[in-house]
This record gives sequence, structure tokens and C-alpha cells, in this order.
Amino acid sequence: MILPRIALVVLGPLSILLLPLGVYWADRATSEDHVARNVSIAGIPVGGLTESDALVTVEAYEQELRQSTGVFTVNDTTFKLSPVTVELSAATTEAVSDAMEVRRDGGMFANFWSWIASFGTSEDVDLPLAFSDEAIEAELEAWEQSAIPNPAFDGALEVTDGEVVVDYPRAGEKIDRLTAQRMIVDEMSTLDKNGATLPVIESTPNFTRADVESAAAVLELMIDSDITLTAKDISFRATFTADQLAEAARAEVDAQNSEITLSFDEATVLGMLEPRQSEFELAPVDAQFDIDVSTDRITVVPGSNGTLLDVEGLLVSMKNAALGGGEGVFPLLVGAEPAFTTEDAEAYTALELLASFRTTYTSGEDRVTNIQQMAQDVDGAVVQPGREWSINDAVGQRTEAKGYVAAPAIINGQPYCCDHPANIGGGVSQFGTTLFNAVFYACLEDVEHRPHSLSFSRYPEGIEATLGYPHPDVRFRNNTDAPVVIKTTYSSTTVTVKIYGDNGGKECSAETSEREDIVEFEEELIADTEGELVPGQRVKERSGIDGFLVRVNRVVTYPDGREDIDLRLTWRYAPLTEQYLVHPCEASGEPVNCPIQLPSVAGLSWQAALETLQEIGMLAARSDVTVDEESQNDIVQGQDPASGTWAPAGSTVTLQVGVYSDGSSGGGGGGDDG
Repeated sequence: MILPRIALVVLGPLSILLLPLGVYWADRATSEDHVARNVSIAGIPVGGLTESDALVTVEAYEQELRQSTGVFTVNDTTFKLSPVTVELSAATTEAVSDAMEVRRDGGMFANFWSWIASFGTSEDVDLPLAFSDEAIEAELEAWEQSAIPNPAFDGALEVTDGEVVVDYPRAGEKIDRLTAQRMIVDEMSTLDKNGATLPVIESTPNFTRADVESAAAVLELMIDSDITLTAKDISFRATFTADQLAEAARAEVDAQNSEITLSFDEATVLGMLEPRQSEFELAPVDAQFDIDVSTDRITVVPGSNGTLLDVEGLLVSMKNAALGGGEGVFPLLVGAEPAFTTEDAEAYTALELLASFRTTYTSGEDRVTNIQQMAQDVDGAVVQPGREWSINDAVGQRTEAKGYVAAPAIINGQPYCCDHPANIGGGVSQFGTTLFNAVFYACLEDVEHRPHSLSFSRYPEGIEATLGYPHPDVRFRNNTDAPVVIKTTYSSTTVTVKIYGDNGGKECSAETSEREDIVEFEEELIADTEGELVPGQRVKERSGIDGFLVRVNRVVTYPDGREDIDLRLTWRYAPLTEQYLVHPCEASGEPVNCPIQLPSVAGLSWQAALETLQEIGMLAARSDVTVDEESQNDIVQGQDPASGTWAPAGSTVTLQVGVYSDGSSGGGGGGDDG
């Protein structure tokens, strides 16, 4: 078909226009996720790259910048500066995002013409760089110290040997900060570094001579004389001498804030106060129950918060006192609250005596010292609802440093005294028994106790307790909804434990069985190693104790009259032998090789004396002696050993036997020659 001429005229120019549009749409369709042609970021070509590739390219440039060291000169001194030191960073993600929008921010025709222009022109997107002003300033300060020999000096004050020493301000030089910072940023922002010389300008001090002299006058007043600070609430006074104030005084010339600060050094002042810290920093004190044990009247003693030193306030108070009349407040802060506050204590209005128990002892014994010491240690203890309490937890190990002494104790089932460690505090089981009975009759929960291995008449059978450290112990739980208070009293012959609280009106009593399975004590003979006893003699060392089994029930009577048994105790006591001290030959129970007491054989004939000694197992030796009476012939005149002496069986007794001589010649008595 042949087109009309007019159609050709129209279609010719239109086809010329449509051809580049078609190329544009084709180019745009294939590069929609790429940076436009001839686009760069900080001079780095990224046109035609995908967004991720462009980001990698720009980040690589950032890394080059961070590795490119700058060189700066101050007063002919050269310094190298790493970009890392001044914390150089580039906003790479934002720059790439901006590059992706280049030539895409208009309508269809605007973007088309931008596309046309991209073939002949380029566009560069800025890459924002960031630096740390603080890091640059730190470098400049360091360079000044190294390269400027005569910096401006703002003056100084110090106390030396109790006197204020002044160093007056002086003019000098410094790096021109504003210019230097700009030069550093410019130099570190490019890879094409040429080095830079930073300008040095004249610097004047921030303070005048008069400023420093005025501060010195105040500093002299601060150390001129003693000061005293008082905390009235706790009756504490602290005096700082002039010498101490001089030691602690400090002057800080702060050019940045244009002020000279005069103060006392915290560490120095605290060091001076440290030996007395326990006097002003007090622990909280629990509220207490003051109990008149004679009337059982209970009143609340208020508790108190702890106190802490107000350190900042103290330094201010010291300065005010030093510049004032020398007197001031020792400032304290409110510390921790007590675990048991006054309000807590006052909430319990129904406390009363729950139980009291007393035991007796012989005055003056060492064990009494220990019993009374433990009573003191325990007196006033408060046990909160639901809590456990024990003697060993409260008192700890008994030591001489705590006032305890050596006294008899039951060790391994035997009474023993007094070189064993357990003997320190011996006898305190009586206090344990006294307290356990009070716990028993107060209807409190028994957690731990153990009766003695032996039964003692001074304790109630089955309702008693021994003590050791760390065990056995007397431990109970306050199974009521109110605090329990333990009070103790003692005299020269008694110790008493009273327990106060509110158990809901319960009363407890004991049902004790008759003794069962009784084992009578046996006799035990102990050898007298001191040699004071002779066969047949015996001295009682201790009394025997029968062994037996006993059962005790605790009967609880409630306010409505109902009864219940809440504690059943069963205990078997061991027997204890009755001991007698005897001669060693009788210690086995049967005489073995016992010595024999020699009878008197004087006045007997030799033969009769010999037979008498032989009958008791002794031997005899004869020794003649001259007698002048015929009736004493062959009669024993004496013996050795003497009568009454104890000698081993089979020993020889020498007998002096009389031999009569009438004095005539030829007699055995001798004579003269003439």
C-alpha cells in the first residue's frame, strides 16, 4: 500500500524521536538497579555499578583514607597522625544511596533528558567524613607540650611545709586551635596528602597576678587554725589541726572554666578519719524489747538507722568552718534501716511470759563461771517469727577470750577434767538444759537437742540437753506469729531462762513415764598410783548412776480446752560405774601380790617368831645379840623391817635373837688379858 505524502511527512520526524526513546527505555530497563552513567562519589567512579558494588568500592576508599597517615609540623617539630587516632569515618551507605537517586529524581521526560545529558556530563556525590573533635584536641594538646617550649602558664598554688607557695601566671605561645583543627580535617580527608604546618600564636594566661594572690589569701585562711566538726545526733566530734588542714588543702587552677578551686582533698581527709570510722559510720540498731524480769513488764526500745559519712558535705563543711569561726557540722547521711524497726516492734502488743525455768548449782565452782557467762551472752536474744535460733549460733565456740574457763565436762560418755579443749566452757550443758526446758514449756518447736548420756539428778529426766561445739546444740524454731524474746538471770546458786512472746494462748505440760529397763550401776576399782592406800583401804571417787529408758510427752492445751501431744521424747541413759580408789594389788577385784603388813614378833622365841612369819609368807634371818638375862635367851629382841611395815610377800625379816651370857671367862662376851 502506498502512504499519502502527508503521512510520510509526519512519520519521518516521529520515527527520529521514537528511536532514542526506545533506546532510553531499553537502557533504563537493564540498569534500573545500577548507579546512573557518569556518576561518582568523592571522585570515585561508581556509574553503572550495582548498589552493593558501589558500596564495596566506596568502603574500600574509606579504608584507604583510614590507612593514610598525615604529617603535621609545629615549631619545626614533625608529628605523624593516623586517621584512626582521630576516629575518621565515612557515611558510605548514605553516599551510595544518594548516588542511586542521581538522574532519577524527576518525571519521565526530566529523567529522559538527564539520561541524554549523562552521555556528555558527569555528576559527583559528596562523601561525608566525620572526625572526633575531642581526639583532635587531645593530639593538639600533646603536640603543644612537645613542640612549644614556652606555653602560657595560668599560675599555681600549693601548700608546702604548712606555707602557701604561689607560682604566678606567665604569657607564652600556643597552637591556633581553630585554624589547626580545620587544617587537620582538610589534610586527613584526602589521599593526596602534602603535609601541613600548623600556626603558632601568642597566648595569654586566663588569670592575672591579682587573681592568684586573692586565691592564695583564701587558702592561707583555710589552713590558719584548727577546726572542729560535730555530729550532735551521735555525739561525735572531729578536730582537724592546722597541720592536718595544710596537708589536705588543695588548689586547682581550672583555665577551661576560668576559676581557681580551693578545697580539701577527699582521700587525705578520709585517711585521717579512718581510725575513727566505726565511731561515726554506725550499723543500724534493731528495736528491742526491754523486759523487767521481776514484773514481766515489756516496753519497746526504739531502733535506729545506720549512719554514713556525707563525704562531699564533709569537705564543704570543713572549708566553711576554716573560713568561718572554726566550728561546723560533721555531716552524716541516713544509712540502712534496721532489720527489726521500731514500728515492727510496736506492732506486737500481746507479748507475755510464755515459760520460765530455773536450775541450781553449787556456788563457787568453775562451771558456774561458764553457766553465768553463757547466760550473759544469750540474754535479750530476739527470734523473729518462723526463724530458727540456736545457742551455738548465738554464742559461738567457748574460748577463754570470751570469758569461759576450764571445767569438768562429759567426754565420750565419761566425766573428764580438765586438759581437753572441750573442757573450756565445761558445765554449760546446765544452761542448755535450762533453756531447753523453757522452750519445751513455751510450746515452741524443738529442732535440735540431745540429752546427756548420763542421768543427773539436778535435771528433769528426758527433758534436758547437753552442749558441745559445733554439736550437740540446742536449736528451736519460733513457730508463732510474734517475736520471741529470751531473757536470762542468775545468782550464785541458780540460773533462770524466761521466754516471752505470743503463742496464741497455748500451754504446755510434760507427761513423764516411770523408768524402764533399768541397768544398775556396777562397782569399779581404780588403782591408787600415788601410793597413799594400803591393801584393804578404799576411797570413793564417784557415785554410780543407774542406766534406764524414759519417755516424755509434751501435752499442749489450747485456749478452747482441747489437748494434743505434739512432741514425744524417748531417751536411754547409760549407767555409770561407782568408782573406788584401792591399792594397785586390789584393782582387779581379787588381791594379787599384795604387800603384807608385818606383825610384831618381839618377845617371841626364835622358833615361834619363825613360824609366825612363815604363816604369812615371809622369810626370817637370825642375828644373835648378847643379853644379860637368862630369861631372854633365844627370845626375839627386835626386827627389821619394824612391825607395821608393809613388805612384799616372801621378803626376809631380820630378827635380833637374844643369847644369854653370865659374864664368866670362857663366855662369849670377851675379857681382858690378865
